[in-house]
Amino acid sequence: MAADHDLAQVELELGSLFPELRVAPIRVLETGFESLVVETRDGAIFRVARHARAAEGHAREARILPVLGPWLPVAVPRPEWRVEPGPPCFPFGAMGYRRLAGEPLRPDWLAGRDSLRIAFDLAAFLVELHRFPLDEAEQLGLPRSDRNGRAFEALHDDVMPLLREVLPRDEYEIVSRWCDEFRADDALEHFDAVLRHGDLWFGNVLVDEASRAVVGVLDWTSAAIGDPAADLARQLHLGESFAEAVLSAYEDRAGRVDRTLRHRIRRRWELLEFAGIRMAVELGDPGELEETIAKLRAGPILARRSLA
Repeated sequence: MAADHDLAQVELELGSLFPELRVAPIRVLETGFESLVVETRDGAIFRVARHARAAEGHAREARILPVLGPWLPVAVPRPEWRVEPGPPCFPFGAMGYRRLAGEPLRPDWLAGRDSLRIAFDLAAFLVELHRFPLDEAEQLGLPRSDRNGRAFEALHDDVMPLLREVLPRDEYEIVSRWCDEFRADDALEHFDAVLRHGDLWFGNVLVDEASRAVVGVLDWTSAAIGDPAADLARQLHLGESFAEAVLSAYEDRAGRVDRTLRHRIRRRWELLEFAGIRMAVELGDPGELEETIAKLRAGPILARRSLA
């Protein structure tokens, strides 16, 4: 069950819990699937978990970000404040950190040389992230992810009954055939595992507005040991030419490119909007659900777009 947060109460409680901060007035930055994100008067960012899975993600960030920070070529949040799950205003807890430099990447910045600069920087970040030693990642408690099997079956069983109700028969049958193809795709079971971010869409990438350099990466709640294709697939949200530029730069910098990587990127991209349906259902928000259905219709399963 998702938590609906009273902003006035959140402001009051944060001020009480952290008197060293100038909290009021808080400003809402985002209401996402995982967290309500607010900024205090003095620039502290708090991500208030909306459900238990988000709380697990915040605990994961608290473990890994102090270790990843020195390793990576860009800034990551440095957790400074924690609210453990339990208080009425924070049933799933919250995590706070100082605002990082830069602004979330905007698609309209991808013009001319700026696009190549951003693609190169993003690839450089991914290469270093994917080089992080897996034994250390395991010691930090990161799970193994991105395999097919039971996880997809559980997702399928949650999503398809709803889609049967809301999609026309022809669209439902296309999605059903895609599920069968995804299940049978053996390539998804075979990859060289890396530490991957897991939610590297453009809103989590911080860019310096003047230089267009990538300077930070946010939201590590989905970090896991898994398929590098999961991070590269997210770049398709910015278009195939940008995704290709990132992949080319990734390969040039000795990123792990194997013979099925492109295929897995396409499959992982297709999975994104399908999985989003379940997240919207879990939040119990009709507006979110309507939006995710629209994304499914516009996305690669029903629109049949693919990475060339």
